[in-house]
Amino acid sequence: MADHAPDLSVDSQLRDLRHRADEDFVAPPVAHETGRHTLELEEMGMRVSITRARYPNRADGVDQYAVTISQLRLEHAPEEAQTWRILMAAFGEAAAQARERPGGPAVRMFRVPAG
Repeated sequence: MADHAPDLSVDSQLRDLRHRADEDFVAPPVAHETGRHTLELEEMGMRVSITRARYPNRADGVDQYAVTISQLRLEHAPEEAQTWRILMAAFGEAAAQARERPGGPAVRMFRVPAG
């Protein structure tokens, strides 16, 4: 019988990725570290990027996360189940507020309200 329990390491990695986005939003680094906001989930065959900023980029902009989800091989856009799994792991109940934005043929992009 297969084990259908969620991979806690994936959940933990996604929460850490979101936490890094939060840290950099609150205290922007002087020098940006390459790859700090991107995670390759080999076990899922997915790549996830999360950044946090105001949209539009000004003081009265809305505090949001920008999330990009793609397959590592970029063959086609991630499936709904994979996408939902990633959003839920990273944002919990706030994933229900995610709004998909136009992406490319192999990428899905979302905005998720912060807070």
